[in-house]
Amino acid sequence: MARTERTAAVVLRSVAYGESDRILTILTESHGKVAVMARGARKSSRRFGGALEPYALIEADFAPGRGDLGRLAEARLVRAFPGVLTDLTRMSVAAAGLELVREALPDREAPDPRLLPTVVRFFELCERLGTDALRFAFALRVLAIAGLSPNLSSCGRCGLEAPEGRAALFDARLGAVVCRGCGGGPYKIGGRLRSSLARAATGAWEQIAEEDWPDVERAAAQRVLDAFLERHLGRRLAGGDVLSQVREVQRSHARRINE
Repeated sequence: MARTERTAAVVLRSVAYGESDRILTILTESHGKVAVMARGARKSSRRFGGALEPYALIEADFAPGRGDLGRLAEARLVRAFPGVLTDLTRMSVAAAGLELVREALPDREAPDPRLLPTVVRFFELCERLGTDALRFAFALRVLAIAGLSPNLSSCGRCGLEAPEGRAALFDARLGAVVCRGCGGGPYKIGGRLRSSLARAATGAWEQIAEEDWPDVERAAAQRVLDAFLERHLGRRLAGGDVLSQVREVQRSHARRINE
């Protein structure tokens, strides 16, 4: 049996398998994103306890394995973030963030040491924020760490710098803004929004997450990110749609109460 290693990790996805097992996708400090089989995870409280729930930092003993699937021997809860689970909107923002991490990262690639602490900080912010600003800022930061950032500073065709503070046209196929001389792009990004999105890709993402974005900027950011992610990840992510549905249900409930 392969020797196990110990690492900090977060659970990105958990799927029931057979009568008592789970197949998990975890983000590890030592090996990046890996898939592991947790034998007896749905029955063994001794080896796993509540450590395989989402939105928690865990310590995992796992064997990477030679194929696509490793083995999770044990896991212990290091830190929970209960505030995420007390509000459906915050939980939906957290779920959207984990979906992005899961889809954007390749399997078993040498991990960037910034990534796991960024996810943990995201959980901390999710305990009190259920905002699109947090979701967008985290997404841009993860994409930057993964080397997948959209180019918001210069034309993706001719390289002309986009003037600071000015609106620009974005082409999701190129993953870049495109100047009018090169034909522009279908998505207009206002100057303030472009600055916020660019800063979100840096270590300033936490400050951007705390900002109050106007509705028009949230809608524009949603369109740009949805188009970019669908083009470069190969599918539309569900997290944003789920969050929109949750908010619509909450608005409908509030209207009924106030009638």
